[in-house]
Amino acid sequence: MRATTEISKLTRGPLPLYYQVASSMRNIILEGTWPQGSRLPTEKELSRKYGVSRPTIRNAKDILADEGLIRSIKGSGCYINNQKAWKKQSPSVDNLDDIFHYGSTMSFKIHECGLIPNTDEIKAQLKTFRDRFVFQIKGVRWHQGKPISFVVYYLPFRFGSRIPLEKLDENPFIPQLEKSAGVKVVEGLQKISLDHADHDVARHLGLQKGEAVLMVRTVYFDEEHRPIEYVETKYRRELPYSIRVKRH
Repeated sequence: MRATTEISKLTRGPLPLYYQVASSMRNIILEGTWPQGSRLPTEKELSRKYGVSRPTIRNAKDILADEGLIRSIKGSGCYINNQKAWKKQSPSVDNLDDIFHYGSTMSFKIHECGLIPNTDEIKAQLKTFRDRFVFQIKGVRWHQGKPISFVVYYLPFRFGSRIPLEKLDENPFIPQLEKSAGVKVVEGLQKISLDHADHDVARHLGLQKGEAVLMVRTVYFDEEHRPIEYVETKYRRELPYSIRVKRH
Protein backbone atom coordinates (compact mmCIF):
# COMPACT_ATOMS: atom_id res chain seq x y z
CA MET A 1 0.00 0.00 0.00
CA ARG A 2 2.90 2.31 0.71
CA ALA A 3 4.19 2.04 -2.85
CA THR A 4 0.71 2.77 -4.21
CA THR A 5 0.54 5.94 -2.12
CA GLU A 6 3.88 7.17 -3.48
CA ILE A 7 2.94 6.35 -7.08
CA SER A 8 -0.39 8.22 -6.90
CA LYS A 9 1.39 11.18 -5.38
CA LEU A 10 3.88 11.35 -8.24
CA THR A 11 1.25 11.38 -10.96
CA ARG A 12 -0.25 14.73 -9.93
CA GLY A 13 0.61 17.75 -12.04
CA PRO A 14 2.97 18.31 -14.98
CA LEU A 15 6.30 18.09 -13.15
CA PRO A 16 8.74 15.43 -14.44
CA LEU A 17 8.75 12.24 -12.38
CA TYR A 18 12.46 12.50 -11.57
CA TYR A 19 11.92 15.98 -10.15
CA GLN A 20 9.03 14.79 -7.99
CA VAL A 21 11.11 11.85 -6.76
CA ALA A 22 14.03 14.18 -5.95
CA SER A 23 11.70 16.48 -4.00
CA SER A 24 10.35 13.56 -1.97
CA MET A 25 13.81 12.14 -1.27
CA ARG A 26 15.11 15.59 -0.32
CA ASN A 27 12.34 15.99 2.25
CA ILE A 28 13.11 12.56 3.71
CA ILE A 29 16.77 13.53 4.08
CA LEU A 30 16.04 16.95 5.57
CA GLU A 31 13.60 15.42 8.05
CA GLY A 32 16.32 13.00 9.20
CA THR A 33 14.42 9.82 8.28
CA TRP A 34 17.53 8.86 6.33
CA PRO A 35 20.25 9.97 8.78
CA GLN A 36 23.53 11.58 7.78
CA GLY A 37 26.11 8.92 6.97
CA SER A 38 23.50 6.25 6.29
CA ARG A 39 23.29 4.31 3.05
CA LEU A 40 20.58 5.30 0.59
CA PRO A 41 18.15 2.55 -0.45
CA THR A 42 19.21 0.82 -3.66
CA GLU A 43 17.93 1.95 -7.04
CA LYS A 44 15.82 -1.20 -7.17
CA GLU A 45 14.24 -0.40 -3.78
CA LEU A 46 13.63 3.24 -4.71
CA SER A 47 12.21 2.22 -8.07
CA ARG A 48 9.72 -0.03 -6.29
CA LYS A 49 8.93 2.62 -3.66
CA TYR A 50 8.04 5.30 -6.21
CA GLY A 51 6.83 3.10 -9.04
CA VAL A 52 9.25 4.56 -11.58
CA SER A 53 12.13 3.29 -13.71
CA ARG A 54 15.71 3.08 -12.50
CA PRO A 55 16.86 5.80 -14.96
CA THR A 56 14.27 8.10 -13.31
CA ILE A 57 15.79 7.29 -9.91
CA ARG A 58 19.27 8.04 -11.27
CA ASN A 59 18.14 11.43 -12.56
CA ALA A 60 16.64 12.21 -9.16
CA LYS A 61 19.86 11.17 -7.43
CA ASP A 62 21.86 13.42 -9.77
CA ILE A 63 19.85 16.40 -8.51
CA LEU A 64 20.50 15.48 -4.87
CA ALA A 65 24.19 14.92 -5.59
CA ASP A 66 24.44 18.38 -7.17
CA GLU A 67 22.91 19.80 -4.00
CA GLY A 68 25.53 18.04 -1.89
CA LEU A 69 22.96 15.89 -0.09
CA ILE A 70 24.30 12.52 -1.24
CA ARG A 71 27.54 11.04 -2.56
CA SER A 72 28.24 7.87 -4.51
CA ILE A 73 30.96 5.40 -3.50
CA LYS A 74 31.89 3.03 -6.30
CA GLY A 75 31.02 -0.53 -5.49
CA SER A 76 29.25 0.42 -2.26
CA GLY A 77 26.29 2.63 -3.10
CA CYS A 78 25.06 6.14 -2.26
CA TYR A 79 25.31 7.71 1.17
CA ILE A 80 23.78 10.73 2.88
CA ASN A 81 26.39 13.46 3.23
CA ASN A 82 27.20 15.26 6.44
CA GLN A 83 25.14 18.46 6.68
CA LYS A 84 28.30 20.56 6.28
CA ALA A 85 28.51 19.35 2.67
CA TRP A 86 24.96 20.42 1.83
CA LYS A 87 24.92 23.38 -0.50
CA LYS A 88 23.09 26.43 0.80
CA GLN A 89 20.16 27.25 -1.45
CA SER A 90 16.64 28.54 -1.26
CA PRO A 91 14.00 25.81 -1.00
CA SER A 92 11.99 25.47 -4.19
CA VAL A 93 8.24 25.74 -4.31
CA ASP A 94 6.41 23.74 -6.97
CA ASN A 95 3.03 23.36 -5.32
CA LEU A 96 0.97 24.20 -2.25
CA ASP A 97 2.34 21.22 -0.34
CA ASP A 98 5.85 22.65 -0.68
CA ILE A 99 4.71 26.00 0.73
CA PHE A 100 3.13 24.27 3.74
CA HIS A 101 6.23 22.14 4.21
CA TYR A 102 8.48 25.18 4.18
CA GLY A 103 6.13 26.92 6.59
CA SER A 104 6.62 24.04 9.01
CA THR A 105 10.29 25.07 9.37
CA MET A 106 9.24 28.48 10.74
CA SER A 107 7.64 29.66 13.94
CA PHE A 108 4.85 32.23 14.00
CA LYS A 109 4.51 34.63 16.92
CA ILE A 110 1.14 36.36 17.26
CA HIS A 111 1.15 40.03 18.28
CA GLU A 112 -2.50 41.02 17.76
CA CYS A 113 -5.74 39.22 17.04
CA GLY A 114 -9.44 40.02 17.04
CA LEU A 115 -12.34 41.42 15.04
CA ILE A 116 -11.89 44.42 12.74
CA PRO A 117 -14.31 46.24 10.40
CA ASN A 118 -14.50 44.71 6.93
CA THR A 119 -12.90 46.80 4.16
CA ASP A 120 -13.39 46.99 0.41
CA GLU A 121 -10.02 45.28 -0.14
CA ILE A 122 -10.86 42.38 2.18
CA LYS A 123 -14.37 42.06 0.73
CA ALA A 124 -12.92 41.77 -2.76
CA GLN A 125 -10.48 39.04 -1.71
CA LEU A 126 -12.70 36.98 0.61
CA LYS A 127 -16.08 37.69 -1.05
CA THR A 128 -17.41 38.74 2.38
CA PHE A 129 -19.64 41.50 1.02
CA ARG A 130 -22.32 41.01 3.67
CA ASP A 131 -20.01 40.78 6.67
CA ARG A 132 -19.47 43.87 8.81
CA PHE A 133 -16.45 42.33 10.55
CA VAL A 134 -13.66 39.86 9.81
CA PHE A 135 -11.07 38.22 12.01
CA GLN A 136 -7.55 39.62 11.83
CA ILE A 137 -4.35 38.06 13.16
CA LYS A 138 -1.03 39.92 13.04
CA GLY A 139 2.32 38.36 13.76
CA VAL A 140 5.90 37.69 12.74
CA ARG A 141 7.34 34.57 11.12
CA TRP A 142 10.75 33.55 12.41
CA HIS A 143 13.25 31.36 10.57
CA GLN A 144 16.52 30.16 12.11
CA GLY A 145 16.23 32.70 14.89
CA LYS A 146 15.62 35.70 12.62
CA PRO A 147 12.40 37.58 11.80
CA ILE A 148 11.71 36.84 8.14
CA SER A 149 8.29 38.39 7.53
CA PHE A 150 5.44 40.41 9.01
CA VAL A 151 2.12 38.69 8.36
CA VAL A 152 -1.51 39.78 8.56
CA TYR A 153 -4.21 37.10 8.24
CA TYR A 154 -7.84 37.92 7.44
CA LEU A 155 -10.53 35.29 7.97
CA PRO A 156 -14.24 35.37 7.09
CA PHE A 157 -16.40 35.53 10.19
CA ARG A 158 -17.92 32.09 9.44
CA PHE A 159 -14.49 30.49 9.76
CA GLY A 160 -12.75 32.77 12.21
CA SER A 161 -15.55 32.38 14.75
CA ARG A 162 -14.74 28.65 15.01
CA ILE A 163 -11.11 29.20 16.00
CA PRO A 164 -10.17 29.38 19.70
CA LEU A 165 -7.71 32.24 19.31
CA GLU A 166 -6.32 31.71 22.79
CA LYS A 167 -5.16 28.20 21.78
CA LEU A 168 -3.22 29.21 18.68
CA ASP A 169 0.49 28.44 18.99
CA GLU A 170 3.71 29.06 17.05
CA ASN A 171 3.13 26.19 14.62
CA PRO A 172 2.07 26.86 10.99
CA PHE A 173 -1.29 28.61 11.00
CA ILE A 174 -3.11 26.90 8.13
CA PRO A 175 -3.11 23.39 9.68
CA GLN A 176 -4.52 24.94 12.86
CA LEU A 177 -7.20 26.72 10.83
CA GLU A 178 -8.10 23.49 9.02
CA LYS A 179 -8.44 21.58 12.28
CA SER A 180 -10.40 24.25 14.16
CA ALA A 181 -12.68 25.42 11.36
CA GLY A 182 -13.19 22.03 9.74
CA VAL A 183 -12.01 23.15 6.30
CA LYS A 184 -9.29 22.00 3.92
CA VAL A 185 -7.07 24.32 1.91
CA VAL A 186 -6.58 22.97 -1.60
CA GLU A 187 -5.47 25.99 -3.63
CA GLY A 188 -3.69 29.28 -3.17
CA LEU A 189 -3.36 32.32 -5.43
CA GLN A 190 -0.36 34.59 -4.83
CA LYS A 191 0.38 38.08 -6.12
CA ILE A 192 3.84 39.54 -5.53
CA SER A 193 4.68 43.24 -5.60
CA LEU A 194 7.15 45.75 -4.20
CA ASP A 195 6.08 47.67 -1.10
CA HIS A 196 7.61 49.57 1.80
CA ALA A 197 7.96 48.97 5.51
CA ASP A 198 5.50 50.91 7.64
CA HIS A 199 6.08 51.57 11.35
CA ASP A 200 4.95 48.12 12.53
CA VAL A 201 6.84 46.20 9.85
CA ALA A 202 10.03 48.19 10.41
CA ARG A 203 9.85 47.71 14.18
CA HIS A 204 9.27 43.96 14.05
CA LEU A 205 11.69 43.13 11.22
CA GLY A 206 14.53 45.45 12.21
CA LEU A 207 14.19 47.71 9.16
CA GLN A 208 14.06 51.44 8.57
CA LYS A 209 10.60 52.87 8.01
CA GLY A 210 10.03 53.21 4.27
CA GLU A 211 12.62 50.54 3.39
CA ALA A 212 11.71 48.35 0.43
CA VAL A 213 10.07 45.00 1.17
CA LEU A 214 8.35 42.36 -0.93
CA MET A 215 4.61 42.13 -0.46
CA VAL A 216 3.00 38.75 -1.11
CA ARG A 217 -0.80 38.73 -1.13
CA THR A 218 -2.27 35.24 -0.96
CA VAL A 219 -5.85 34.00 -1.06
CA TYR A 220 -6.42 30.38 -0.03
CA PHE A 221 -9.45 28.40 -1.22
CA ASP A 222 -11.23 25.31 0.07
CA GLU A 223 -12.50 22.32 -1.92
CA GLU A 224 -15.60 24.25 -3.01
CA HIS A 225 -13.37 27.09 -4.22
CA ARG A 226 -14.54 29.38 -1.44
CA PRO A 227 -11.93 31.89 -0.25
CA ILE A 228 -11.24 31.02 3.38
CA GLU A 229 -8.18 33.10 4.14
CA TYR A 230 -6.50 36.25 2.83
CA VAL A 231 -2.89 36.84 3.86
CA GLU A 232 -0.65 39.88 3.42
CA THR A 233 3.01 39.05 4.01
CA LYS A 234 5.88 41.54 3.91
CA TYR A 235 9.34 39.98 3.60
CA ARG A 236 12.36 41.85 4.89
CA ARG A 237 14.63 41.07 1.98
CA GLU A 238 13.60 38.45 -0.51
CA LEU A 239 11.25 35.53 -0.72
CA PRO A 240 12.79 32.61 1.19
CA TYR A 241 12.03 30.23 -1.65
CA SER A 242 12.23 30.03 -5.40
CA ILE A 243 9.24 29.30 -7.61
CA ARG A 244 9.40 26.86 -10.51
CA VAL A 245 6.72 27.00 -13.19
CA LYS A 246 5.98 24.39 -15.83
CA ARG A 247 4.03 24.58 -19.04
CA HIS A 248 1.24 22.00 -19.33
